[in-house]
Amino acid sequence: MDSNIQSFANIVIFHPAAIGDAVLATPVAATLRLNFPGAKITYWSHSSLRPLLLSLCPSIDEFIDFNKEMGFFALRKQLISLRPDLLIDLSNSMRGEFLCGFTKIKSLHYAKNRSETANQQHAVGNFLETIREICPETPERLFPTIFPDAIAERLIPELAVEHPKLYEGALIGLVPGVGNLRPQRAWILDGWIYLARHLIEHYAHIPVLVGGPEDFELAQRINVETGSKCINLCGQLKLDETAAILKCCDVVVSGDTGPAHMAVAVGTSVIGLYGATYPARSGPYGYFDQVLDQSACCECIGEKSCRLAAPGQPGECMGKIMLPEVLEKVRQAIGACKQFTDASFDDDDTLPIGVQVDPQLMREFEEYVNQSKVTLVVEGENADNDKL
Repeated sequence: MDSNIQSFANIVIFHPAAIGDAVLATPVAATLRLNFPGAKITYWSHSSLRPLLLSLCPSIDEFIDFNKEMGFFALRKQLISLRPDLLIDLSNSMRGEFLCGFTKIKSLHYAKNRSETANQQHAVGNFLETIREICPETPERLFPTIFPDAIAERLIPELAVEHPKLYEGALIGLVPGVGNLRPQRAWILDGWIYLARHLIEHYAHIPVLVGGPEDFELAQRINVETGSKCINLCGQLKLDETAAILKCCDVVVSGDTGPAHMAVAVGTSVIGLYGATYPARSGPYGYFDQVLDQSACCECIGEKSCRLAAPGQPGECMGKIMLPEVLEKVRQAIGACKQFTDASFDDDDTLPIGVQVDPQLMREFEEYVNQSKVTLVVEGENADNDKL
C-alpha cells in the first residue's frame, strides 16, 4: 500500500438500502478488506439485511441495525459509540452527509452518477468510486461476494419434502415479479408462462419461481398455467435462503429487481430483461452480453410508472422483448438438454440462430402481444377523446 495512504482499524459502512443496491455495493466491503486486511468492518443497515450481509459476506465483521425512526442526533450518538476511524457513507442522503459533523471521524461519501444515459457508469463502479482515493487495489473479481453454500446444503433437502421436483433435474431461476413499487420493470405475464412451458417441455431444467410475498400470486398463475410443474418459492424463503436457491440455479432470468443482483452476488449467471431502466447502470454485473435491452425505445425511462400501459402493468417497452430472444439467451447460457424434434417455422429468418419454439406456442404468444397493442391504442384514443 502507498505509504501516503492512511491505515484504518475500525471502518463503518453506512448503507440503509434496498436489497438490490445493498448487494451491488458489497464489492466496497471486499475492496476495503483487500486494502485493510486487519481492519474491523462494520455494516450499518436495515435489520432485514443482517442474515445476508453478516452471515454470508466474509468481508463484513459486524452488523448494526439501522432504525429509520431514530432522530439525527440519536443516530450520530450511535455512530460515535462505535468509535470508527473511517465512515463510508453509501446512503446518498443528507443524513449521511452530516453524521460525522463536528467529530474527528474521517468520512467518504457516495455521490450517485445521475447522467441517466445508456453509456453511464454502472452502480457497482459508482459505489467503488467512493473509496478509490484510499484503496489502490481492487479485487481481481468483484463477484461473487456472498457465499450461501452451507445454507443450500441444509435447505434443499428440507424443501424437497414438499417439492420433490428439486431432485428431478438442474434448476433454472425465474424472477417474474419486480415488487409493487415499479411494475413497469416487469416482463409480460404471458411471456413468463410460455417461457416456463418451453423449459418444461424441452429442457431437463426445473423452473424455480423466486421472489417476495407480493409476487406469490403472479408466480402461482404461472405455475397453474404450466400444470404445476414449476416450483413456486415466492414469499416462502428468508433472504439468506433466497440467496441459497439462486446459488443452486444454473442461470436466472429476471427483470431489474433485487433477486437478479443477488444472483450476481452469489455467482450465478443472469439473463436480464430491461426496458424501463438502463442496463449500463443497473444491469446484471458481468453478464451484460446476456441482457435483452429495450431501453432505447422506452418513452418513460427513469419514471416511476409507464404512461403507455395500464396502471400496475409491465411497461410498454417490456412487451417488445420477444420469447425467441429469451430462449436464445437461455440456450446460450445452459445449452439444450435434448434435440428438438417437433419445432420448426415457416420463416426461420424471424428467429435468432439456434432458437426453436413450438409453433403453436409461438403463435399464441404473438397473438397475445398483438392484441395487447390493439388494446393500448384503443385505450389511448379513448383517453384523448375524454380530454376534448
